[in-house]
Amino acid sequence: MPVKPAAKKVITKRAAPVSKGQIKQRETTLPEVSYSISDAVRSNSAHQPMVSLLLPGTNTDDRMAVFKATKAGFTLSAVIDLVESVEAFRRHNVLSKIVGLSDRTLARRMKHKDDALTPEQSARALYYAEALEKAQAVFGTRELAENWITKPARGLDGESPIDLLSNPVGYELVTDFLHRIEYGIY
Repeated sequence: MPVKPAAKKVITKRAAPVSKGQIKQRETTLPEVSYSISDAVRSNSAHQPMVSLLLPGTNTDDRMAVFKATKAGFTLSAVIDLVESVEAFRRHNVLSKIVGLSDRTLARRMKHKDDALTPEQSARALYYAEALEKAQAVFGTRELAENWITKPARGLDGESPIDLLSNPVGYELVTDFLHRIEYGIY
């Protein structure tokens, strides 16, 4: 005949009663928080400030406006402003990757900084700006984002994110990887 194990006795402790005065005291020590929907939208804006360097005077939260500006072509001077504002972009010669020109041809093109880039070149500039903004949102600081974007990433088969951003498929890989990092699915 099988032997039944002895039942364990569970001992529970009750919390000490709390008086109404103690509850009031706890309520008054909580900080006052004022947070509106417009604050949330402003703080979660995925298009500030990098994309705004490419589109001065345009509402960068309006994706249709961003699309139209990209289709019309950003000015070379706006792309130069973007690249010059990011140390990682300067070190990795991103300007040449965006415009797809050799250094000599690019030097000649610099004489006409107000000319519009092609839609494809503008889209590449947008990829770099948006990827850096997303990385900054995920990692918390621009310094960490710039550091991450230049290092080989295991989730990207050992490729550096900055090297993948020159085309739509690479941009998608980088942003998907950032989403996975953000949600802890890497």
